[in-house]
Amino acid sequence: MSKDIKRSDEQPLQQEKQTVVAPDGFSVGLVDELLSDLESGTVQTSEPPIEETAVSEEEQAEELAPEETEEVELPEPEQSGLEAEPQGTESLETDEKLPPISEEFPSDQENAEDADFDGLSFIERARLRARLRRREQTRQRRENARRGLYGADVPYQAMTAVDIRGTLVRLAIAAVFLIIGRVLEQGTGALVFYLIAYLIAVLPVAVTVVRDMMHGKYFSEYLLIFLASLGAFLLDQRFEASLVLILHSIGKLINDMVLGKTRNSLSQQTDFVPVQASLVNMEGEERRVAPGDIKIGDFIIVRAGERIPIDGEVLRGEGTVDDTVLTGDSEPGEVCKGCKVLAGSLYTGTLLLIRATTRFEDCGVSQILRIHEESTGRRASLEESVIHGASRYMPLIICIAVLLAFLPPLFHFGRLSTWIYRALTVLIVCCPTALLISVPLSFLGGSGRMSQKGIQVKGSEAVEKLAELRMVVFDKTGTLTEGNLRVKEIQATADFNAESCLALAATAEQMSQHPVARAVVAAYEGIPQKIAEFEEFPGRGVRARIGNHNLLAGNRKLMISRGVKGVPDLAGTVLYLAYEGDYAGAIILEDTVRPEAETAIAGLKSLGVMRTVILTGDTELPAQQVADAIGIDTVHSGLLPEEKASKMEFLLRTIPTDGTAAYVGDGVNDLSELKLADVGVAMGVAGSAESAEAANVLIMTNDLTRFTEAVRISRQTHGVAMQNMLLLFIIKAVLVLLTLFGAATMWQAVAADVLMTVLAVLNAARTLNAK
Repeated sequence: MSKDIKRSDEQPLQQEKQTVVAPDGFSVGLVDELLSDLESGTVQTSEPPIEETAVSEEEQAEELAPEETEEVELPEPEQSGLEAEPQGTESLETDEKLPPISEEFPSDQENAEDADFDGLSFIERARLRARLRRREQTRQRRENARRGLYGADVPYQAMTAVDIRGTLVRLAIAAVFLIIGRVLEQGTGALVFYLIAYLIAVLPVAVTVVRDMMHGKYFSEYLLIFLASLGAFLLDQRFEASLVLILHSIGKLINDMVLGKTRNSLSQQTDFVPVQASLVNMEGEERRVAPGDIKIGDFIIVRAGERIPIDGEVLRGEGTVDDTVLTGDSEPGEVCKGCKVLAGSLYTGTLLLIRATTRFEDCGVSQILRIHEESTGRRASLEESVIHGASRYMPLIICIAVLLAFLPPLFHFGRLSTWIYRALTVLIVCCPTALLISVPLSFLGGSGRMSQKGIQVKGSEAVEKLAELRMVVFDKTGTLTEGNLRVKEIQATADFNAESCLALAATAEQMSQHPVARAVVAAYEGIPQKIAEFEEFPGRGVRARIGNHNLLAGNRKLMISRGVKGVPDLAGTVLYLAYEGDYAGAIILEDTVRPEAETAIAGLKSLGVMRTVILTGDTELPAQQVADAIGIDTVHSGLLPEEKASKMEFLLRTIPTDGTAAYVGDGVNDLSELKLADVGVAMGVAGSAESAEAANVLIMTNDLTRFTEAVRISRQTHGVAMQNMLLLFIIKAVLVLLTLFGAATMWQAVAADVLMTVLAVLNAARTLNAK
């Protein structure tokens, strides 16, 4: 192996290529018998015993409501031993068609509540659904209180549908009393109707203020609205006091509808994890298990309309899979025997039998869930400044309003009541509701848009850093190239021929997971000999012993360090061989540049990325050829795994940029670089749980243009958030000036604030549908 071939003992265990086999104790004949049972529809179902207890109807109804559950750590599935299928094994394929979907096992997409509503009347169903909604609403409120969600650093929480309907009824009643009071303006009953209208409108605001203070949040936008409306009512501006509250509530309702719709669309993008899987054992019995309980080699049945519970290989059946939520590809893909399928994909077709090839925790869907879990609290600096700045900004506004109310009258610049009214109007104008909603919503929409394209980010922090990207560092093999190395040429010495060199290399490399090793083993058509000893040198190669003979396979550095003489210096990706300390030959391999790489690099530079770099263990010549072909600026080649991390740290210190730096790799052997970069980008699903933890951005496909798309969406998202901030500051400054000169009334200020909030929220929601 040449000096550019690097190894890492941190690589996760990859599953070897295997043909369709049965697990231990599961003969091919039993598999055929199982398939026959499936086709005849006589599959037995074995469910774990359930303890029978007397449960009241009330308890059954309560069990339907989603409750807060403790997180239970699933036992780690054990890898079952797999044997290579012997030649001549009977194929599992048969000409008979599979049976239609069995109604005995409803798909995961069906509504679980509907099954429990069987036998209930329409009114009983409506009552039960209402109870479920109330319980969910109560659960959310308790959860928010338990987690301290009323603190000053918590983003805006939208109302539920039940709250929205109740608010509409309350506002309608308040409006009726307000209109009656307006009609009776000159009568004695006007005060009563105004008071009733005001109390109906102000009560929820007052309750929110008290609740916030009990949780340590002493200043909020609700406090400003409450003080302004109360002051207006005491100044005999009773109609305007109630109108202010009604307009504020209407604006909040509109915002919540937009925010709720946005969050619902985002929640649908993450609702792709199957709850249970249909596991088939060697007796042909089918039972429902959690995906985390599936072991490698287990057989799983998937019916049309269900989501595939585990990454696996198709043994029987054909149809299509929709993996839009995973990869962002809108076109369904066809699957048949021998195809690979991903957990979380929606399947449509005949009855499908698959064999699990990975553990659930290493599936791509599990990596997405980890990204989402770690997104909590990772907010952009712009979002943090808005949320924390508002809590410090509101006390200052209240102090300014107090000074504005009493200082001008002291210097005889007008009546006290006039300046108090203007001060209260300033409180409303400076209410930061629009900022607190629109800026976080902008980043939420941008993250959601990237998720639609198969790009997962850890919170708004990653979005902001992508928007400020100025330097991108790439791994070469598997990122800029296809990563499917192929044997191009074999150079053997006089004592060996090409076939024997390949056989020795495959024998030595059979236990290694390095891409070069996998390519050599795949190129050898025979069965490698058994080895007595095996030792791997990260970044250099391997040593193996066959009987009493020692083998070395690796790069030139390994050969020289072991005293092997006569090793030539060949260009490219080269695997050198030594037998009993003597040079035996070399295997030259080649890779292919990704066809979209040049377009992706050009797109990054058009978006403001000033420097692109390659860090690779490959030799200088092939690395430079890749760089020249796709437009990379700088190449650092011949690096060991630890040297790549040091070089990445050096680049971060010495290359001046006014933004951030990203590292893009496949997440297999570059965890250190992903952690060091401002933005770590893991491409594809080849990585493990560690890659999802180390990266800020996870792209589920190997398409480099998705990374360019992520940068473009992030820049647009950041731009929309800045637009909202600047626009709101300018308009509020103009309204404050108009208020000081008496040209704006309180209800006009509220109407303007509501209009600005709605426009800012609609502008922020554009990021979810950005093209």
